Amino acid sequence: MIFLFYCMLYLIPAGILIYLAGMIYSRNRQSARHITCSLLYVCTAMWFVGVFASLVNYPLYFNEISLYWVNGTITIGALLSLHLWFMNGDVYKKKNGKYLKLIFVPGIVMLLTFPIDSWMIRGDGNALNPMFIPGPGLYLLWGIDFAYLAIIIILTIIEMKKGNSAAKLWLKGILLYFIWTTFMLMASIVLESSSYNFFFYLIPHGSLFWAFAIFLSMSRFDYLSSYEKRYNILFQRSPSGILIMDEQGVVLEASPQISKYLGVEREKVVQSPVISFLYGIDKEKFYNKYNMVFEEQIKVENLELSFVNKIGERKTILIDSDFILVEGKRFLFVMLKDITDAKTKEERVQYLAYHDILTGLPNRAAFEKQIDYLLDNEIEFNLLLLDLNKLKSINDTFGHQAGDHAIQHVATILQGVISDKHHAARLGGDEFVLLLGVKETEVIIKTIQQQLTKPLKLTTKHEIRLSASIGVSHYPSDGQTMDQLYSVADKRMYVDKKGVL
Repeated sequence: MIFLFYCMLYLIPAGILIYLAGMIYSRNRQSARHITCSLLYVCTAMWFVGVFASLVNYPLYFNEISLYWVNGTITIGALLSLHLWFMNGDVYKKKNGKYLKLIFVPGIVMLLTFPIDSWMIRGDGNALNPMFIPGPGLYLLWGIDFAYLAIIIILTIIEMKKGNSAAKLWLKGILLYFIWTTFMLMASIVLESSSYNFFFYLIPHGSLFWAFAIFLSMSRFDYLSSYEKRYNILFQRSPSGILIMDEQGVVLEASPQISKYLGVEREKVVQSPVISFLYGIDKEKFYNKYNMVFEEQIKVENLELSFVNKIGERKTILIDSDFILVEGKRFLFVMLKDITDAKTKEERVQYLAYHDILTGLPNRAAFEKQIDYLLDNEIEFNLLLLDLNKLKSINDTFGHQAGDHAIQHVATILQGVISDKHHAARLGGDEFVLLLGVKETEVIIKTIQQQLTKPLKLTTKHEIRLSASIGVSHYPSDGQTMDQLYSVADKRMYVDKKGVL
């Protein structure tokens, strides 16, 4: 009956821990965190089995099992726990973080001193009723184990302050484990020689609080989650591009669609800074914005980003992002949608709304927008109207294609004589308008007239000479509105046209 009681008290918890270890390991076999956590569960299970073995074999090898098996697994478990928490807090990646590995030295050294006689335990020499009397080495070992636990508690509190929700569960589990283990250990030492010496055998059960705290954090906060499952369900099937990036902008995961956007294989994107694939982007501005997003945890919605990818394609993508917590660390989860085609169509519509199809010059709508700007800001300028002479005659003689060619030729001349501070537009038919600086107007008119004197070749056998009538009005002396300025320039242009005709 007592054997069955021991099985229920120790082997059932050990079996549960072994099951949890297998479940954690199967979630992600490549993750160092998963491997360490599963080993911690196995080590804790062996602690239960060790206590069970010491009881069912009592008094045979009682001291040896208690020392090498039970206390050995406790120390190894403490080392694994500290290693796991260092990885959770990315302690190793910090400056001089590699030197923190020296913290493990005391625990390892104590394990190596187990065989020293009377150092770890002092028995009374009675094999029929052995007394487990701790030696100075064992007390020192317990002190080191509790020091490791204290470091873990400090690291957990730090993670809580960073906003790690899972850390709250960890702290509860650790504190319960600490309180339980301390009470049971002290009680077992004080009551060693009394009839209440059973407290020693309940020490392992405090670890269950910690084990279940980790398990609950996995379920609630995706702690130690499976990348494989996420990849298969979300990354592989998503029609949008998906990136998971760390604080430095390095890509940790990328969906298959990303290779189409960036023009490079997905395998080359992973573990590389994303900016290295975005050509035409200012790196300093990009990182300043990225750091601000991370520091202030800004949720990005419908952000447009244009760049040239690895194979020279111009791409425009729509970005939405939010933060996720994976394995106790915050990452940026980014969803990308390629809107290059839609953006190109939008730009084309915008272009046609303000440009003349035949000549490529700005149209009447663009002209009205520009002149309104000049009038609103009271900027002095000249309005020049230009009308191509005898276009009807050209159309009747050589056809409308020749007439279109003549209009395009005039547009080319206008584009060549104006600079960025001037504006030229086609109002329709053979009528053009220019908004010019006052000082440059006369020079530009002469240049246009000189260019028009050069023959325009229609075919190898035919060429024509073009001419244009010009009228100029001045703001503000000739008018205060667009209609007034246009009317004055139009009248002067027709005076010039009568002289030609």
